[in-house]
Amino acid sequence: MSVVTESSPSLRPTMKVLTQAQLERLHQAALTILENTGLSIKLPEAVTMLKDAGAKVEGEDRVYIPRNIVEKAIKEIPKEVNLYNRNGEHAMALRGTNCYYGPGPTIQNTYDPYTGERRPTDTEDIENMARLCDYLPNVDYVMTMGLSGGADPRSKGLNPEITDRLDFAAMVKNTCKPLIYSAWSREGLEDIYEMAVAIKGSEEKLEKEPFMILYTQPIAPLVIDTEPLRQLLFCAEKHIPFVFSSAPMMGATSPNTIASCMAQSIAEFMGGLVLAQLKRPGAPSIMGVGYGPMDFKIGTSPYNGPEYYLCKALNKEVASFYGLPDWNYGGLTDAKILDAQAASEAALSLFNATLTGSNLIHDLGYMEMGMTSCLELVVLSDEIIGSFATYFNGVTIDDDTLALDLIHQVGPGGNFLGEMHTVKNLKNIWQPTIFDRGNYDQFESKGKVTLDTKLTEKVKWILENHTPEPLDKELLKIMDSIIARSQEIYK
Repeated sequence: MSVVTESSPSLRPTMKVLTQAQLERLHQAALTILENTGLSIKLPEAVTMLKDAGAKVEGEDRVYIPRNIVEKAIKEIPKEVNLYNRNGEHAMALRGTNCYYGPGPTIQNTYDPYTGERRPTDTEDIENMARLCDYLPNVDYVMTMGLSGGADPRSKGLNPEITDRLDFAAMVKNTCKPLIYSAWSREGLEDIYEMAVAIKGSEEKLEKEPFMILYTQPIAPLVIDTEPLRQLLFCAEKHIPFVFSSAPMMGATSPNTIASCMAQSIAEFMGGLVLAQLKRPGAPSIMGVGYGPMDFKIGTSPYNGPEYYLCKALNKEVASFYGLPDWNYGGLTDAKILDAQAASEAALSLFNATLTGSNLIHDLGYMEMGMTSCLELVVLSDEIIGSFATYFNGVTIDDDTLALDLIHQVGPGGNFLGEMHTVKNLKNIWQPTIFDRGNYDQFESKGKVTLDTKLTEKVKWILENHTPEPLDKELLKIMDSIIARSQEIYK
């Protein structure tokens, strides 16, 4: 269940970090970087496109993009992206402060819910994640949270060149919800697109009712590599939405301040945006900018902390400044096991992203800075998100909610337990499905079952009992033939 408060008569709780003048200064800083420092564009076709549009080119790939080209692209980009489920039903309106939640991509390790063992991921883990998310009411879209064949596909008899097709198939066979996917190459993307067209029935139907978003990235600092460019241009041509997420690490791949990290990140994103709009004006793009600091004491790239949360809040503010949907993070932790740190960081990151009104909030279930996934943490995140629909719809003040006549009727010393007004409003009080609100005696009488145990039990129950709506057998044959063809090509 997404957090969508557009129709609420109440004021939505929110937060702002920057003034309009500060946002304008960030924008001007990014334009200065693009115009004076430039980007390294690694695809000759893209360099030619930019040159023809009026950019200055030095050498083979250094491109300086004038601000008028950037500002034209900003005007052309759609300010809203609509996503549908596999069956063509509208699922997500990426605009304003509508918030939608899902897991993350391409993790090498996972905690097995049956053994508790941390082990490499495989195709079955992607299938399990899709089935879990298909069931959970507060998860809106699906990402892989694993890798077919793990980090070393050849050890499993798989060619790493073609595992992106396996990843996509594992997701789409096990959920009707929208998908966000990655491709290892333009060729892989074309095969995935062919599967999606088969599912929808035609290219025109897929363009009208997209159920998938490509996720790709530039390389900080200021490089857009060949494959992201090839994929970005393909999506623009086919009008398939894509996330282009710049994520420089403060002190390592950007200067060590939030302001400079954001300015550089905006410039990197804008390079991709300009190319997409040059390829096809109106190409649907989703903005991801800013990351956070490096921990210099231990050499890691943490996913939590005050600077990280500020960068993610700014991510939404910057996207709103341009009128674009945004890409954010939540439900993730730097902890290595499901402990108090994991729960607190998952909750804080979710609250931070939702408070800012971010549109696509991903990485539910990420642990260990994106190295390990945890199905139990996804279920915990689902529980936390469930409370947000109540919180972020705010408080309605009207005659019915004030209930002055009822207060007068009951009067001093009475109670409201038997009143119909009380019963009518019970549905407005959030009820947890996993969190325990009982007292200690009740906890003891139920066997002192702890939260982590309940989470594991729920994961197992879903995996053993939930059957997603299946794809048509003919579609499965088409998908299998596309995968078999790629396996033959990349022997």
